[in-house]
Amino acid sequence: MISEEVIQKIKDLNDIVDIVSEKVKLKKAGHNYIGLCPFHNEKTPSFSVSQDKQIYKCFGCGESGNVITFIMKTKNLPFVEAVNFLAEKVNISVELNQGNDKKNYEQNNKLYKINVEAARYFFNNLNQDRKAKQYFLSRKITEATMRSFGLGYAKDDWNNLLHYMKNKGYTELDLINAGLIIQKNNTFYDRFRNRVIFPVFDYRGRVIGFGGRVLDDSKPKYLNSPETAVFKKGINLYGLNFSLKNNIDRFFIIVEGYMDCITLHQYGIKNAVASLGTALTKNQAKLLKRYADKIIISYDADSAGQTATLRGLKILKEVGFEVSIIKIPDGKDPDEFVKKNGREAFIELIKNALPVVDYRLNKAFEEVNLKDNESIIRYIRNVSEIIEELDPVEKDVYIKRISEKTGTSEQAIYDLLSEKVQKSGNQIQTMNKMDGYGQNLYVESAYIKSERALLKIMAQNRNMCEYIMARLKCEDLIIDSHKKIYNNIISVIEDQVANSENILKKIEIMCNEKESYSEWIKVISEDIIFSDGNEKKLIDDFIFNIKKFNLEESKKEIMKKIKILGEKGLFEETLELIKQSEELQNKLNNL
Repeated sequence: MISEEVIQKIKDLNDIVDIVSEKVKLKKAGHNYIGLCPFHNEKTPSFSVSQDKQIYKCFGCGESGNVITFIMKTKNLPFVEAVNFLAEKVNISVELNQGNDKKNYEQNNKLYKINVEAARYFFNNLNQDRKAKQYFLSRKITEATMRSFGLGYAKDDWNNLLHYMKNKGYTELDLINAGLIIQKNNTFYDRFRNRVIFPVFDYRGRVIGFGGRVLDDSKPKYLNSPETAVFKKGINLYGLNFSLKNNIDRFFIIVEGYMDCITLHQYGIKNAVASLGTALTKNQAKLLKRYADKIIISYDADSAGQTATLRGLKILKEVGFEVSIIKIPDGKDPDEFVKKNGREAFIELIKNALPVVDYRLNKAFEEVNLKDNESIIRYIRNVSEIIEELDPVEKDVYIKRISEKTGTSEQAIYDLLSEKVQKSGNQIQTMNKMDGYGQNLYVESAYIKSERALLKIMAQNRNMCEYIMARLKCEDLIIDSHKKIYNNIISVIEDQVANSENILKKIEIMCNEKESYSEWIKVISEDIIFSDGNEKKLIDDFIFNIKKFNLEESKKEIMKKIKILGEKGLFEETLELIKQSEELQNKLNNL
């Protein structure tokens, strides 16, 4: 069995648009992407992929699912092999040992609890220490913002946190695993001392680590938690959990530091996120791509910030973002600028953000000496690599601009450009072609939707589950995979798992073969609209649809047999079947 945590991480890092695009040629249509369905032949696209929800749905044949089911179906792989296939794409190791799996899951849960307790400790310290709180107040951070981001303080003491956490029942080993204490020569001491603390949350809002800044001139200025089982700097981004709540326009502003991110949020620029002291990674970019189409980079104006900007551009472009860069005047960082000039001034910078090509060309031109021919030649050769990536119209525009800046003829610049590498025919053939638009709607039978709806209600509501179980047995269900899911739900609920999210995850893990897993994804995607007091009435209607279908199918079978027996002259047998048919009709009438 593969752990819930690992499966979730694999789904988080494998963006469904990227995976589906390897098989299907997709086009953007509003917030979603559309293409020709890979599961049935069609001439107009009815296959929709939602990057927000990380699911696909075909309105022509009814197929739907997530990134795992897509791999299972398109590559004809069982569940475990599909998960392994996706794990390899994002360099995740999959452990199949059930004992280790359970142990790792429990250890990670303990780390989350330890981090929450430590965050509370740091937060309480801040409220009790005037000097620490004054640091934030002097930087114009309000008390409301301090609470919102859970800002804290680590006391100027070697083992204050250690003693606090031990009193809460945690061991030295627990705290080492969480990166909160350090061991040296059989002595244990706090990692963070005399530092203001920035709790780091993952995109779900769980505390996964901490950053600390000194209050004096000590080195290092910033200190982050080490990598742990739950804290991976190359996967997470600071502030993303806050930004996801407010990202209506589907774009993010990436800044360098904690304070840059916090200050922008305080000034109402709620879609700012920060990298965690490392260069932007592809995994971070993929995570952002789920929720946005555009990235604006606002790194510090110093040389280190500019270098980081250039490194991040390539990764963001590869993932498919529209990327722009803010150039903050007077060498200021976002934190300084917005405090001095206000929100509207920063919004104006966002509006005037430079497209990637302009930024790269301007950066390259900063090194040019127009009085030195060799310098001009080097510049044109360097920027020719940038120009090669553009379409013909863009090339004309930028070549003309470069020609005017350097006094070099446009033809000479064209002569330096190499031809773009054409895509191989084989690659194009792997994509299905899409010429027109339209949909052939697939309408599912009432009994299928009813079974899915009942299973979803059972998984999400313990009381309603018991109500359904008293009226609908496993054998009453029509679809075999639904019968397996029915039994899985009962099994998980009987284990008395309290957390509803955990129940859904455990059921998903138990659906470890193609059909049941695919159906489970459809079950949890089912839309059910309750109004006050109508839950049982709606459930009864769903059960009615299922029982009606069963009775009608049974009656159809009997009518076929009656026809066959009548043709053979077997009248006594026919009369018996007619009697059974009438009984079924009575049951239908009495439903």
